[in-house]
Amino acid sequence: MIVSFNNESVFISTGGVEWKSGQPTMVLVHGAGLNRTVWTLFTRYFARRGYNVITPDLPGHGNSSGSVKTSIEAMAKWLNALLEHCAEQHSELSLEDVRMAGHSMGSLVALQAVGDEPIRYSAVALMGTAYPMVVGPPLLNAAKANDHAAIDMITLFGHSESSRLGHNPIAGISVMNVGEALLESAAPGVLHNDLAACNNYAEGEQAASAAGASSVTLILGVDDRMTMPKGGRALAALIANSRTIELPNCGHMMLGEQPEACLQAMLAAF
Repeated sequence: MIVSFNNESVFISTGGVEWKSGQPTMVLVHGAGLNRTVWTLFTRYFARRGYNVITPDLPGHGNSSGSVKTSIEAMAKWLNALLEHCAEQHSELSLEDVRMAGHSMGSLVALQAVGDEPIRYSAVALMGTAYPMVVGPPLLNAAKANDHAAIDMITLFGHSESSRLGHNPIAGISVMNVGEALLESAAPGVLHNDLAACNNYAEGEQAASAAGASSVTLILGVDDRMTMPKGGRALAALIANSRTIELPNCGHMMLGEQPEACLQAMLAAF
């Protein structure tokens, strides 16, 4: 569905199911240079199991118009405002019980969003996460130049060894090729903007302290070489009410690599 918000159009996937009164709300937030389609399996699953699902393309991503937000804080503020707008426009949508999951950059957006509005979110899953989320200069520089080398680096380092050898639970699909094509679809400058926002984010400790009011689950890939598990564990230590689930044979691009394991981890979180 397309929502008019702040004089811009926001594309939101609902999983093909209309929102219904009396259901909790599920919000899914994508990562750097990506869009809502990384959540397709999960959006459709939760929409058919009693949730009102909101999976937006962030501004300037996917099918959403507008300029990209240049900081994690701005993205989180936009997301919370979008939820309020949707609830005002659709009476069947409730913000009394909101669950949220974010992947990679989306995990920082989710962390900041719950830090800003801790009472709103009953449960949060931070996936492929770490704090600080440092991005190396070679990747930042390549992304700034719109050099395909940036996509190559993410494709290579974002997947586990098993994926690089061709493993996939769905026959005939290369998760690395799918991830590469998705990153290639981003408009020029979007990937660099997002990576820089992750690298510059410095409010994680304050947000983590506030997030303790919610039930927070960190879902980490054991073979993640972009947000290494030790960084996720360090973030978990900052959140009072948190637990960690680590997925074997799983790198950073976990939603495509290990969709069933991710889904089961999310069900445990929510």
